Amino acid sequence: MARKSKVGSDNPIPEGHVPVHTDNSSDTLDEESDAGLELLGQGMKALVTLVQNLRDLGVEDLVLPLPKICVLGDQSTGKSSLIEGISGIKVPRSSGTCTRCVLEINLSASDADTHWRCSVYLQKAYIYEGSQAATTRGERATRARPLGPWVAQGLPESSLFFKTTNKADIPQALWLAQLATLNPGSDPAKYFPGAKIKPDDRIQVKFSPNVVRVDISAPELPNLSFYDLPGIINQAEVPEEEYLCKLVVNLAKTYAGNDSCINLLALPMTDDAANSTASKLVQELNAQHRTIGVLTKPDRVQSGESMTQWVDILDGKKFRLGHGYYVVKNNSNPEVSNTVAREEEDQFFDSEPWVRTLGSHFDRFGTFKLQSMLSKLLKAQIRTSLPTITERVRSKTQEIIARLKDLPEPPEGNLSLKIYEKILQFEADLRCHLDGGSEVYPFQKEVHAAAVQFRNTIAFSYPRLSLADLFATIRPSSQLPYRSSATPTPSGNRRSEIIIDSDEEERTAQKFTQTTSPSKRKQAALNVAQSTPSKRSRLEKIPQFLPGQDANGSSNSDSSSMNVDRTAPFARRFTLSEIRSILEDAHIGLPNQVDPRATKRMITYSLSHWDEPLEAFLNFTSHSCRTMILERASSVFSLWQGTRCFDLTLEICYSFFDERMEKQMSSARRILAIERQAALTLHEDAMRTASERALVTLGHACRNEHAKALLMKQDPEWDKNLSDRARNDKISKVDDAQLGPNPFTNELRAMADVRGYYECAFSRFVDVIYQGIQAELISVCRNDLGPALKERLGLADKDAEQRCAVLLAVDPENARVRAELERQKENLEKAVLLFDLQ
Repeated sequence: MARKSKVGSDNPIPEGHVPVHTDNSSDTLDEESDAGLELLGQGMKALVTLVQNLRDLGVEDLVLPLPKICVLGDQSTGKSSLIEGISGIKVPRSSGTCTRCVLEINLSASDADTHWRCSVYLQKAYIYEGSQAATTRGERATRARPLGPWVAQGLPESSLFFKTTNKADIPQALWLAQLATLNPGSDPAKYFPGAKIKPDDRIQVKFSPNVVRVDISAPELPNLSFYDLPGIINQAEVPEEEYLCKLVVNLAKTYAGNDSCINLLALPMTDDAANSTASKLVQELNAQHRTIGVLTKPDRVQSGESMTQWVDILDGKKFRLGHGYYVVKNNSNPEVSNTVAREEEDQFFDSEPWVRTLGSHFDRFGTFKLQSMLSKLLKAQIRTSLPTITERVRSKTQEIIARLKDLPEPPEGNLSLKIYEKILQFEADLRCHLDGGSEVYPFQKEVHAAAVQFRNTIAFSYPRLSLADLFATIRPSSQLPYRSSATPTPSGNRRSEIIIDSDEEERTAQKFTQTTSPSKRKQAALNVAQSTPSKRSRLEKIPQFLPGQDANGSSNSDSSSMNVDRTAPFARRFTLSEIRSILEDAHIGLPNQVDPRATKRMITYSLSHWDEPLEAFLNFTSHSCRTMILERASSVFSLWQGTRCFDLTLEICYSFFDERMEKQMSSARRILAIERQAALTLHEDAMRTASERALVTLGHACRNEHAKALLMKQDPEWDKNLSDRARNDKISKVDDAQLGPNPFTNELRAMADVRGYYECAFSRFVDVIYQGIQAELISVCRNDLGPALKERLGLADKDAEQRCAVLLAVDPENARVRAELERQKENLEKAVLLFDLQ
């Protein structure tokens, strides 16, 4: 019963690796005889070399198909073995489909004193526009897009993949080249020989119309080209992959349908020839007259099985083809050399039924005889096609020249040099602005001012201690008559919450409001208003969390004295009862001890608000730096505004900066996460000093509040008509013995340690963030943006002048068309020169 071929599994790539060795010594080469292959090269070297050169110049894509030999067949019909027999190289083997993309093999004869050499190229003629999974409806072949997600581009792109002088490297190299072709979304370098690729690595697509090209040269090789096409699929394993059947058939049609193509139709003698999909395709294309049938696997015919079908085929009674049929026998063992395989083939055809029963067809048995026939057919096809090819190339060249005359003239001069000089000018201008140092270049001054504001915001948002619940047992907190400042509440009543700040901070804040007159503050505002618009817009965006302003930057002009607490809208406030609860949660069972876990918990709370000022600083820096860079680029390249060069330059600058800024933001957020997670410092002396200072301040504040409460209990009107000095004197004269011991000693110690650590941590945090901005953002933009522009604009590419002409053209589409036509014209003129040299 005839078999039906199927789409391979998800992992159809050959398992295991063939070791890759590059050895230039002749001892490692397979010195097998190429006498049979030499038959093909007799009298054909010049002709085949010409066709190969024309193909390399893109004539096949620009003018008309060139003569070639293509091997067709269903899956597992022995196509790969047939290619091996003709070419003398080994190809990768696997169950299911061996060839998963087009394989082009170019054989050429080299000088007698040279060794066997091979180069593998990846040729990209189609762009993949499908999904990663390659199973969606958009992958299906249609009349408009016969190859489904694969869309033809302009002239094919060719890139070297691998070179070797060892035949044993070929299966591995072809397997890796096939992997690179079947993963169009990946960098081909990932699959270079020597890369660590696992056999079960997932492939993006099951088939590709792009070509893996193999150029082989040796003294006794023929000059010949072969195309091994993916085996035609009769039935998919799963419904989702049914589209592959149509895609592979259409791919075969693009090759076999050309009148210049000689088709080798592989038919295994283990199957019924009537079930061959490839044979039906040849009939559908009316290509029988230029097709050779090749019957493979004759050694697999079961003993006693009727040979009638194959006798009729060889006699031309069934499935008649223009060039008849040949029978070849190949060895499926990849370890067997081509020489041994041919000897085994000769022995096989020297036995029955081939000698007597089928003796009339003896001249069609064996690979050597097939090679001889191919030589004659290909030579005749090339000779017949050359006059037409020559005439069409010359005609196409004149057509392109006429089209070029109709296009607007391109910009003149050394265009790549002009763009290069502009980039140098931009680099120098950018360095001046990023380095700063004068009023002409204020960028560094503005970033530094923003960093200072960022530091002030963090510094003034240190953790506060609220005494709203101090000695609640003596009097309700709602009856506390004391304010945190002289600022009245909106209702006119005295505020009940008392926030303790350090004496030094109070004096600093008071000095700010007391020494700055309203007229000077008004003049400062006028100075900003009278600055340049661009400078004023940048200054207005600096985060303004200063003493005397709220979180939105609004002035507290109605305050009669400075309220330090209002300059820190983010600060964490702790009450004594809350601190006591935290200490109790971490109590270790010993009296008058503060567990470090409690302190660490309070520190974590105290840093919880750093996100907002950090994001404000980063956003300002990002906006300021990006704006400055784009302004400089726009200024330097302003002469070319309206061209693709101008737009692409800004796009490159924008993407370059945003990529670096995103990394900087990620780094800053990581630093913040570390600060919150690990409360550590080696500045023991600094923290001890800050903690002791905070403890004195907090203890003094609690003592004064206790004294006020005692005085109020004795006389509710005790401070009536008293000046501030008289009030403070009266508080200080309250005897400590009257107050008794402070019941919040541990709470104050814990709060003092938190304040001490905060003072060390915020300074370190701000410095590291600012240092990162300077070293990892601004310096990188200063040093690397110019080289990135040169690379992305392609100034060092071999087609730099054509590319620059497109970039500087007022109409980019006309420039793109001109560049493409110039490239085609150059290639066709080289082709004409080849004809003239014949």
